[in-house]
Amino acid sequence: MKKILTGAFLLMYLSIYSSIYAQSDSKVRFKANINVNAEVVQSAQLISVNSMEFGDAQPGQRELYVNPINSVTAGFMIAIGTPKSDFRLNYSPQVELTQVDGDSKLIFNYEISGKDTENQANSDLFENENQILEFNNEGRYFIWLGGRLNIENAAPGNYEGDFTIEIEYI
Repeated sequence: MKKILTGAFLLMYLSIYSSIYAQSDSKVRFKANINVNAEVVQSAQLISVNSMEFGDAQPGQRELYVNPINSVTAGFMIAIGTPKSDFRLNYSPQVELTQVDGDSKLIFNYEISGKDTENQANSDLFENENQILEFNNEGRYFIWLGGRLNIENAAPGNYEGDFTIEIEYI
C-alpha cells in the first residue's frame, strides 16, 4: 500500500513538473506576488448603563434638551476595549423618530460627551464624529448622550428611533 501511494505521489509530481517545464518553454510568462497582512484586534463593546430621558413638555415649549455634560437624565454608556488604544466613534448625529401609533416624525440631534474617567461634569463635548479617542489603562471610555428635539409641530403620542454607535480601532 505504501509503494502505491509513493508511486501515485511520484506520478503526480512528474505531471506537475512536466506541465511547469512545458510552460517555461513558451513565450507567455507571468509572475504574481500576493502579500497578505492581517491585524487581529481585540473586540470592543458598549454597555448601556442609563437611557436618556426627557421630562414632560410644558405648554408652549418648542424644544426638549438634555445636556450630556450636566444633566442627570443624560444617557450613559461605557465603551470597553484594548487598554491605551486609539479609537473613533462612528454614529449619526441626527436620528429620525417615528410616532408609534401614527405617521408623524421628529428629528433628534444628538450631543455626545466623553471622558476616560467616569466624570460627567468634566467630560468633553464631541465637536464631530471623527475625533480620535483613547481607552484608559483599564480599557474603558465613558460616554454621555444628550441632544435636542424640536417639538414645535409634534403630534401627541409616543415616538421611537434607533441610535447606532460603533467603535472603530485606529
